Amino acid sequence: MKLLIVDPDISLVSPSMKGVIRSFPEIRAAGFEIEVWCWRCDEGINPDRVVKLPVLGARKLGPLQAVIFSVMVSLRAFFHFKLLRKSRPDVIFSLVPYLADCDVAHAQFSPWDWGLRMKAMGSFSVKEWLERAANWIIREWTNSFLRRTRATSIIVPSDAVAEDFHRAVEHRGIVVLPNSYDPTRFNLSVKDRWRVSQRQELGYEDEKVFLFVSTGHYRRKGFFLAVEALEKLQLNHPEARLLVVGGLPATLEKLKHRLDAQHEGWRDWLHFAGTTSEPEKFMAAADAFLFPSYSEALALVEIEAAACGLPLFLTHHHGSEMILENGINGSLIDFDSTHIAKTLERFLSGDWVPKEASLKRALDRAGYAAALVRELRVAARKAKTTITPLEPTPVHQG
Repeated sequence: MKLLIVDPDISLVSPSMKGVIRSFPEIRAAGFEIEVWCWRCDEGINPDRVVKLPVLGARKLGPLQAVIFSVMVSLRAFFHFKLLRKSRPDVIFSLVPYLADCDVAHAQFSPWDWGLRMKAMGSFSVKEWLERAANWIIREWTNSFLRRTRATSIIVPSDAVAEDFHRAVEHRGIVVLPNSYDPTRFNLSVKDRWRVSQRQELGYEDEKVFLFVSTGHYRRKGFFLAVEALEKLQLNHPEARLLVVGGLPATLEKLKHRLDAQHEGWRDWLHFAGTTSEPEKFMAAADAFLFPSYSEALALVEIEAAACGLPLFLTHHHGSEMILENGINGSLIDFDSTHIAKTLERFLSGDWVPKEASLKRALDRAGYAAALVRELRVAARKAKTTITPLEPTPVHQG
Protein backbone atom coordinates (compact mmCIF):
# COMPACT_ATOMS: atom_id res chain seq x y z
CA MET A 1 0.00 0.00 0.00
CA LYS A 2 1.05 3.58 -0.58
CA LEU A 3 0.64 6.47 1.86
CA LEU A 4 1.01 10.04 0.63
CA ILE A 5 1.67 12.67 3.31
CA VAL A 6 1.08 16.32 2.42
CA ASP A 7 2.69 19.01 4.59
CA PRO A 8 5.13 21.82 3.78
CA ASP A 9 7.52 20.85 6.61
CA ILE A 10 8.43 17.21 7.12
CA SER A 11 10.45 18.00 10.21
CA LEU A 12 10.64 17.01 13.87
CA VAL A 13 10.68 20.74 14.61
CA SER A 14 7.14 20.92 13.28
CA PRO A 15 4.62 20.13 16.07
CA SER A 16 2.11 18.92 13.48
CA MET A 17 4.55 16.39 12.03
CA LYS A 18 6.50 15.21 15.07
CA GLY A 19 4.13 12.42 16.09
CA VAL A 20 3.55 11.31 12.49
CA ILE A 21 7.27 11.10 11.70
CA ARG A 22 8.00 9.16 14.86
CA SER A 23 5.32 6.68 13.76
CA PHE A 24 7.07 5.88 10.46
CA PRO A 25 8.38 2.48 11.70
CA GLU A 26 4.88 1.35 12.70
CA ILE A 27 3.38 2.76 9.49
CA ARG A 28 5.87 0.79 7.40
CA ALA A 29 5.28 -2.33 9.51
CA ALA A 30 1.59 -2.00 8.64
CA GLY A 31 2.50 -2.34 4.96
CA PHE A 32 2.62 1.27 3.81
CA GLU A 33 5.21 2.80 1.49
CA ILE A 34 5.58 6.47 2.44
CA GLU A 35 5.73 9.34 -0.04
CA VAL A 36 5.71 13.01 0.98
CA TRP A 37 4.88 16.21 -0.86
CA CYS A 38 6.55 19.12 0.87
CA TRP A 39 8.74 22.19 0.72
CA ARG A 40 11.21 20.88 3.28
CA CYS A 41 12.19 17.40 4.43
CA ASP A 42 14.91 17.24 7.07
CA GLU A 43 17.80 14.84 6.79
CA GLY A 44 17.42 11.60 8.71
CA ILE A 45 13.65 11.31 8.30
CA ASN A 46 13.90 9.29 5.07
CA PRO A 47 10.44 8.68 3.60
CA ASP A 48 10.49 6.22 0.69
CA ARG A 49 9.98 9.08 -1.76
CA VAL A 50 10.20 12.85 -1.38
CA VAL A 51 8.62 15.31 -3.81
CA LYS A 52 9.73 18.88 -3.08
CA LEU A 53 7.55 21.61 -4.52
CA PRO A 54 8.98 25.02 -5.44
CA VAL A 55 8.76 27.56 -2.63
CA LEU A 56 8.71 30.63 -4.90
CA GLY A 57 9.22 33.02 -2.00
CA ALA A 58 6.03 31.90 -0.21
CA ARG A 59 7.83 31.65 3.14
CA LYS A 60 7.85 35.46 3.33
CA LEU A 61 4.07 35.50 3.54
CA GLY A 62 3.91 34.22 7.12
CA PRO A 63 0.66 32.33 7.83
CA LEU A 64 -0.57 32.96 4.29
CA GLN A 65 2.07 30.55 2.98
CA ALA A 66 -0.44 27.83 3.88
CA VAL A 67 -2.73 29.06 1.09
CA ILE A 68 0.11 29.04 -1.45
CA PHE A 69 1.16 25.51 -0.50
CA SER A 70 -2.47 24.37 -0.66
CA VAL A 71 -2.82 25.70 -4.22
CA MET A 72 0.44 24.02 -5.25
CA VAL A 73 -0.42 20.56 -3.96
CA SER A 74 -3.98 20.78 -5.27
CA LEU A 75 -2.70 21.59 -8.78
CA ARG A 76 -0.16 18.78 -8.59
CA ALA A 77 -2.80 16.28 -7.44
CA PHE A 78 -5.19 17.35 -10.20
CA PHE A 79 -2.45 17.07 -12.84
CA HIS A 80 -1.21 13.64 -11.73
CA PHE A 81 -4.41 11.88 -10.69
CA LYS A 82 -6.93 13.48 -13.07
CA LEU A 83 -5.11 14.56 -16.23
CA LEU A 84 -2.31 11.96 -16.32
CA ARG A 85 -4.57 9.35 -14.68
CA LYS A 86 -1.77 8.05 -12.46
CA SER A 87 -2.78 5.65 -9.71
CA ARG A 88 -4.02 7.40 -6.63
CA PRO A 89 -2.26 6.38 -3.38
CA ASP A 90 -4.17 4.00 -1.11
CA VAL A 91 -4.30 6.74 1.53
CA ILE A 92 -3.67 10.47 1.21
CA PHE A 93 -2.92 12.09 4.57
CA SER A 94 -3.02 15.90 4.48
CA LEU A 95 -2.63 18.55 7.13
CA VAL A 96 -5.56 20.96 7.14
CA PRO A 97 -6.06 23.05 4.99
CA TYR A 98 -3.74 21.79 2.23
CA LEU A 99 -5.18 19.02 0.00
CA ALA A 100 -8.95 18.63 0.28
CA ASP A 101 -8.84 15.52 -1.94
CA CYS A 102 -7.46 13.40 0.90
CA ASP A 103 -8.60 10.39 2.90
CA VAL A 104 -7.34 11.50 6.31
CA ALA A 105 -7.11 15.17 7.34
CA HIS A 106 -4.98 16.22 10.29
CA ALA A 107 -5.72 19.53 12.03
CA GLN A 108 -3.22 21.14 14.40
CA PHE A 109 -4.73 24.59 14.84
CA SER A 110 -8.08 26.30 15.29
CA PRO A 111 -8.28 29.57 13.32
CA TRP A 112 -11.75 30.14 14.79
CA ASP A 113 -10.40 30.15 18.35
CA TRP A 114 -7.39 32.33 17.53
CA GLY A 115 -9.64 34.81 15.74
CA LEU A 116 -11.85 35.14 18.83
CA ARG A 117 -8.82 35.49 21.09
CA MET A 118 -7.28 38.23 18.93
CA LYS A 119 -10.57 40.11 18.98
CA ALA A 120 -10.65 39.90 22.79
CA MET A 121 -6.98 40.93 23.11
CA GLY A 122 -7.37 43.89 20.77
CA SER A 123 -5.10 45.03 17.94
CA PHE A 124 -2.80 47.97 18.61
CA SER A 125 -0.38 47.92 15.70
CA VAL A 126 -0.38 47.45 11.94
CA LYS A 127 1.29 44.06 12.43
CA GLU A 128 -1.48 42.89 14.74
CA TRP A 129 -4.19 44.05 12.34
CA LEU A 130 -2.43 42.22 9.51
CA GLU A 131 -2.25 39.14 11.72
CA ARG A 132 -6.01 39.28 12.21
CA ALA A 133 -6.56 39.68 8.47
CA ALA A 134 -4.28 36.75 7.69
CA ASN A 135 -6.08 34.55 10.22
CA TRP A 136 -9.42 35.48 8.67
CA ILE A 137 -8.15 34.30 5.29
CA ILE A 138 -6.83 31.05 6.80
CA ARG A 139 -10.15 30.53 8.59
CA GLU A 140 -12.13 30.93 5.37
CA TRP A 141 -9.65 28.69 3.52
CA THR A 142 -10.14 26.07 6.24
CA ASN A 143 -13.92 26.35 5.94
CA SER A 144 -13.59 25.83 2.19
CA PHE A 145 -11.33 22.81 2.79
CA LEU A 146 -13.91 21.25 5.12
CA ARG A 147 -16.73 21.78 2.60
CA ARG A 148 -14.71 20.18 -0.21
CA THR A 149 -12.78 17.41 1.51
CA ARG A 150 -13.40 13.73 0.84
CA ALA A 151 -11.61 12.75 4.06
CA THR A 152 -13.37 9.99 5.97
CA SER A 153 -11.66 11.05 9.20
CA ILE A 154 -10.37 14.35 10.56
CA ILE A 155 -7.79 13.95 13.31
CA VAL A 156 -7.59 16.73 15.90
CA PRO A 157 -5.37 16.92 19.01
CA SER A 158 -7.87 17.96 21.67
CA ASP A 159 -11.51 17.96 22.68
CA ALA A 160 -11.70 21.75 22.38
CA VAL A 161 -10.45 21.70 18.78
CA ALA A 162 -12.91 18.88 18.03
CA GLU A 163 -15.75 21.14 19.25
CA ASP A 164 -14.60 23.91 16.90
CA PHE A 165 -14.57 21.52 13.95
CA HIS A 166 -17.98 20.09 14.87
CA ARG A 167 -19.38 23.63 14.80
CA ALA A 168 -17.73 24.32 11.44
CA VAL A 169 -18.78 21.16 9.62
CA GLU A 170 -21.12 18.21 10.03
CA HIS A 171 -18.62 15.37 9.92
CA ARG A 172 -18.96 12.09 11.80
CA GLY A 173 -15.30 11.18 11.45
CA ILE A 174 -13.71 13.73 13.78
CA VAL A 175 -11.18 11.80 15.89
CA VAL A 176 -9.31 13.17 18.92
CA LEU A 177 -5.70 11.99 18.89
CA PRO A 178 -3.53 13.94 21.38
CA ASN A 179 0.04 14.87 20.44
CA SER A 180 2.55 12.33 21.72
CA TYR A 181 5.56 12.80 23.98
CA ASP A 182 8.79 10.82 24.34
CA PRO A 183 8.79 9.12 27.77
CA THR A 184 12.48 8.19 27.44
CA ARG A 185 13.34 11.91 27.58
CA PHE A 186 10.51 13.42 29.60
CA ASN A 187 9.95 11.59 32.88
CA LEU A 188 10.24 11.99 36.64
CA SER A 189 13.90 10.96 36.69
CA VAL A 190 15.12 14.12 34.92
CA LYS A 191 15.35 15.99 38.23
CA ASP A 192 17.65 13.38 39.73
CA ARG A 193 19.89 13.46 36.65
CA TRP A 194 20.13 17.17 35.84
CA ARG A 195 18.58 19.46 38.45
CA VAL A 196 21.73 20.24 40.44
CA SER A 197 24.09 20.66 37.49
CA GLN A 198 21.61 22.66 35.39
CA ARG A 199 20.73 25.05 38.22
CA GLN A 200 24.42 25.61 38.87
CA GLU A 201 24.98 26.38 35.19
CA LEU A 202 22.09 28.86 35.22
CA GLY A 203 23.25 30.47 38.46
CA TYR A 204 20.27 29.43 40.58
CA GLU A 205 20.61 28.51 44.26
CA ASP A 206 17.48 28.88 46.40
CA GLU A 207 15.43 30.74 43.78
CA LYS A 208 11.98 29.47 42.78
CA VAL A 209 11.97 29.10 39.01
CA PHE A 210 8.93 29.28 36.73
CA LEU A 211 9.62 27.91 33.26
CA PHE A 212 8.15 29.37 30.05
CA VAL A 213 8.92 27.65 26.73
CA SER A 214 8.28 29.01 23.24
CA THR A 215 10.07 29.13 19.91
CA GLY A 216 8.00 32.11 18.76
CA HIS A 217 4.48 33.61 18.72
CA TYR A 218 5.19 35.22 22.11
CA ARG A 219 2.08 37.39 22.13
CA ARG A 220 -0.20 34.44 21.40
CA LYS A 221 1.52 32.26 24.00
CA GLY A 222 1.05 34.81 26.77
CA PHE A 223 4.70 35.72 27.33
CA PHE A 224 3.88 39.31 28.28
CA LEU A 225 1.21 38.11 30.73
CA ALA A 226 3.85 35.91 32.36
CA VAL A 227 6.28 38.84 32.59
CA GLU A 228 3.69 41.14 34.18
CA ALA A 229 2.73 38.44 36.68
CA LEU A 230 6.35 37.77 37.71
CA GLU A 231 7.00 41.48 38.04
CA LYS A 232 4.08 41.76 40.50
CA LEU A 233 5.21 38.61 42.30
CA GLN A 234 8.59 40.24 43.01
CA LEU A 235 7.00 42.55 45.61
CA ASN A 236 6.45 39.74 48.12
CA HIS A 237 8.62 37.02 46.60
CA PRO A 238 11.92 38.40 45.31
CA GLU A 239 13.15 34.82 45.04
CA ALA A 240 10.79 34.14 42.09
CA ARG A 241 12.41 33.79 38.67
CA LEU A 242 11.16 33.42 35.10
CA LEU A 243 13.24 31.12 32.89
CA VAL A 244 12.42 31.51 29.19
CA VAL A 245 13.57 28.70 26.89
CA GLY A 246 13.50 28.84 23.08
CA GLY A 247 13.54 31.59 20.49
CA LEU A 248 15.90 32.81 17.80
CA PRO A 249 18.56 35.37 18.81
CA ALA A 250 17.07 38.15 16.67
CA THR A 251 13.60 37.59 18.16
CA LEU A 252 14.94 37.52 21.70
CA GLU A 253 16.81 40.79 21.14
CA LYS A 254 13.53 42.46 20.13
CA LEU A 255 11.87 41.10 23.26
CA LYS A 256 14.71 42.45 25.42
CA HIS A 257 14.39 45.93 23.91
CA ARG A 258 10.66 45.91 24.66
CA LEU A 259 11.29 44.71 28.22
CA ASP A 260 13.88 47.47 28.72
CA ALA A 261 11.24 50.03 27.79
CA GLN A 262 8.34 48.58 29.78
CA HIS A 263 9.72 46.55 32.71
CA GLU A 264 12.62 48.19 34.50
CA GLY A 265 14.76 45.70 36.43
CA TRP A 266 13.56 42.64 34.53
CA ARG A 267 17.13 41.38 34.13
CA ASP A 268 17.23 40.66 37.86
CA TRP A 269 14.53 37.99 37.68
CA LEU A 270 14.14 36.94 34.03
CA HIS A 271 16.64 34.81 32.12
CA PHE A 272 16.57 33.95 28.41
CA ALA A 273 18.19 30.55 27.86
CA GLY A 274 17.78 30.61 24.06
CA THR A 275 17.29 27.68 21.74
CA THR A 276 18.00 24.18 23.01
CA SER A 277 17.66 20.61 21.80
CA GLU A 278 17.34 19.41 25.41
CA PRO A 279 14.40 21.22 27.03
CA GLU A 280 14.12 18.42 29.59
CA LYS A 281 17.27 19.72 31.32
CA PHE A 282 15.63 23.11 31.87
CA MET A 283 12.49 21.38 33.12
CA ALA A 284 14.70 19.62 35.67
CA ALA A 285 16.02 23.00 36.82
CA ALA A 286 12.55 24.57 37.18
CA ASP A 287 10.05 24.37 40.03
CA ALA A 288 6.88 24.89 37.98
CA PHE A 289 5.68 25.48 34.43
CA LEU A 290 3.94 28.77 33.60
CA PHE A 291 2.14 29.00 30.25
CA PRO A 292 -0.63 31.64 30.06
CA SER A 293 -1.26 31.08 26.35
CA TYR A 294 -4.26 32.62 24.61
CA SER A 295 -4.66 30.02 21.88
CA GLU A 296 -3.29 26.54 21.25
CA ALA A 297 -4.53 23.26 19.84
CA LEU A 298 -2.61 21.07 22.29
CA ALA A 299 0.75 22.40 23.43
CA LEU A 300 3.16 19.47 23.52
CA VAL A 301 5.42 21.34 25.94
CA GLU A 302 2.66 21.19 28.56
CA ILE A 303 2.63 17.40 28.33
CA GLU A 304 6.41 17.24 28.50
CA ALA A 305 6.50 19.50 31.57
CA ALA A 306 3.85 17.41 33.32
CA ALA A 307 5.76 14.22 32.48
CA CYS A 308 8.79 15.74 34.24
CA GLY A 309 6.67 16.35 37.33
CA LEU A 310 6.36 20.14 37.07
CA PRO A 311 3.17 21.70 38.46
CA LEU A 312 1.28 23.36 35.60
CA PHE A 313 -0.06 26.91 35.68
CA LEU A 314 -2.19 27.18 32.53
CA THR A 315 -4.89 29.44 31.19
CA HIS A 316 -8.06 27.85 29.86
CA HIS A 317 -6.83 27.53 26.28
CA HIS A 318 -7.54 24.75 23.78
CA GLY A 319 -5.72 21.57 24.77
CA SER A 320 -5.28 22.45 28.44
CA GLU A 321 -8.30 20.26 29.17
CA MET A 322 -6.30 17.26 27.90
CA ILE A 323 -3.49 17.58 30.46
CA LEU A 324 -4.45 19.86 33.37
CA GLU A 325 -6.29 18.42 36.38
CA ASN A 326 -7.05 21.59 38.28
CA GLY A 327 -5.85 21.33 41.87
CA ILE A 328 -4.06 18.04 41.29
CA ASN A 329 -1.20 18.51 38.82
CA GLY A 330 -1.54 22.27 38.54
CA SER A 331 -3.81 25.29 38.71
CA LEU A 332 -5.98 27.09 36.20
CA ILE A 333 -5.11 30.79 35.84
CA ASP A 334 -7.04 33.70 34.34
CA PHE A 335 -5.94 35.92 31.46
CA ASP A 336 -5.04 38.49 34.08
CA SER A 337 -1.57 39.15 35.47
CA THR A 338 -2.87 40.01 38.96
CA HIS A 339 -4.75 36.72 39.23
CA ILE A 340 -1.73 34.83 37.90
CA ALA A 341 0.56 36.48 40.47
CA LYS A 342 -1.82 35.62 43.34
CA THR A 343 -2.08 32.00 42.16
CA LEU A 344 1.71 31.67 41.93
CA GLU A 345 2.04 33.26 45.37
CA ARG A 346 -0.16 30.54 46.88
CA PHE A 347 2.24 27.99 45.41
CA LEU A 348 5.37 29.77 46.67
CA SER A 349 3.97 30.28 50.17
CA GLY A 350 2.88 26.66 50.43
CA ASP A 351 -0.84 27.49 50.68
CA TRP A 352 -1.38 25.25 47.67
CA VAL A 353 0.62 22.10 47.02
CA PRO A 354 0.15 19.91 43.93
CA LYS A 355 -1.20 16.47 44.83
CA GLU A 356 0.54 14.34 42.23
CA ALA A 357 2.09 14.26 38.78
CA SER A 358 -0.55 13.40 36.19
CA LEU A 359 -0.64 13.07 32.40
CA LYS A 360 -4.43 12.78 32.10
CA ARG A 361 -5.13 12.15 28.34
CA ALA A 362 -1.54 12.34 27.05
CA LEU A 363 -0.18 9.60 24.77
CA ASP A 364 3.36 8.31 24.51
CA ARG A 365 4.97 7.57 21.15
CA ALA A 366 3.82 3.94 21.01
CA GLY A 367 0.22 4.78 21.88
CA TYR A 368 0.08 7.53 19.29
CA ALA A 369 1.58 5.32 16.57
CA ALA A 370 -0.91 2.52 17.23
CA ALA A 371 -3.86 4.92 17.02
CA LEU A 372 -2.56 6.59 13.87
CA VAL A 373 -1.94 3.28 12.09
CA ARG A 374 -5.46 2.21 13.00
CA GLU A 375 -6.90 5.33 11.33
CA LEU A 376 -4.77 4.82 8.22
CA ARG A 377 -5.89 1.19 7.90
CA VAL A 378 -9.54 2.17 8.24
CA ALA A 379 -9.07 4.88 5.60
CA ALA A 380 -7.40 2.39 3.23
CA ARG A 381 -10.29 -0.02 3.59
CA LYS A 382 -12.88 2.69 2.99
CA ALA A 383 -11.00 3.94 -0.08
CA LYS A 384 -11.13 0.45 -1.61
CA THR A 385 -14.80 -0.08 -0.85
CA THR A 386 -17.04 0.12 -3.89
CA ILE A 387 -20.80 0.28 -3.82
CA THR A 388 -22.52 -2.37 -5.95
CA PRO A 389 -26.25 -2.45 -6.78
CA LEU A 390 -28.27 -4.61 -4.45
CA GLU A 391 -29.87 -7.67 -6.02
CA PRO A 392 -33.65 -7.74 -5.68
CA THR A 393 -34.91 -9.86 -2.82
CA PRO A 394 -36.84 -12.86 -4.21
CA VAL A 395 -40.51 -12.95 -3.30
CA HIS A 396 -41.80 -16.34 -2.20
CA GLN A 397 -45.38 -17.04 -2.98
CA GLY A 398 -47.15 -19.56 -0.87
